[in-house]
Amino acid sequence: MLCSFIILSGCDSATDSKATDPTPPTLLTPADGDTNVSRSTTFTWSGTADVLWLDVNSSFNNHTEYSVSGTSFTVPAPLNPNTYYYWQAGRNVGGRMYWSQYSFHFRTGN
Repeated sequence: MLCSFIILSGCDSATDSKATDPTPPTLLTPADGDTNVSRSTTFTWSGTADVLWLDVNSSFNNHTEYSVSGTSFTVPAPLNPNTYYYWQAGRNVGGRMYWSQYSFHFRTGN
């Protein structure tokens, strides 16, 4: 009698090597309600983020999307002066976005 044994080990799917913790980032700065924020501001958060959205509308209907990594991101071009902005950050885990619990708003200075 011939016996066969198959031993399986290691990764069993393409997602095994990717992040699986769905904890969204926590926004830090600019803080919610900040005023006179630098037009070349740096956004900071704790945790992991892959995407940052920035918009002048809280519904994010016409947002600018930035690919980010680490825990900070500086806008590549100065923001408009004396303008209210809304921002949120998210992370992609297995094709699903996990957004920061809140979006923050701030107003730029001159």
